[in-house]
Amino acid sequence: MAPAAASGFGTRELAHPEDLQMVLLGYRLQGREPPLAEWAAAQHAVARANEFERDEVRGQEQARLQAVYDGTDGVGLLRLNVSATFSEYDASRGGYYLDAFTPGSAFRFSARAAPPPFQEEVVSLRIDNPGELNFWPLDPAAAQDVLARNDDQRRVTLDSRLRLTGIRRRGDGVELSATLLGYGIVSTRYRQPALLGERRFDGKDGG
Repeated sequence: MAPAAASGFGTRELAHPEDLQMVLLGYRLQGREPPLAEWAAAQHAVARANEFERDEVRGQEQARLQAVYDGTDGVGLLRLNVSATFSEYDASRGGYYLDAFTPGSAFRFSARAAPPPFQEEVVSLRIDNPGELNFWPLDPAAAQDVLARNDDQRRVTLDSRLRLTGIRRRGDGVELSATLLGYGIVSTRYRQPALLGERRFDGKDGG
């Protein structure tokens, strides 16, 4: 069953968004219309087009930007790949520490939708869960197996799902808040990724 969206947000998931998608999501969630026509007119492809083709190229650029913006409609959930490294095994607690989703962690997305004089726009994403999110509990045998399955490497990818919970305007851009629903811990072995474990924050941890 798909996780529920927070009140006031949509139910669609935006998976592995690029920076421009996040900037346009920020516009939509604020109820602001992005200046797509102005951005399209300023694109390099339009400036390079000759006078016979320029209107058509401008229309194509505006349609491209509009498609990105339309793709943010109804979004209330995000899926992100987050790079992380896990620590040496902590025998006193029984698990590994991950260097992602530490207290106060945030992610930054920035994009310039059109060349200067348009400004780079910034959207930050802050995790609002209480409690510890970056400890991976494992017994010693399971921890040793994880390290072996990852070729004794400690680099992993966290396939993360989040639910949007709030938005506010800040001096340096837009800040979104989100609750981390969980993540799969995926090996980064070349051509052989494998799920090494899972953390869930709904009381059903699969770590």
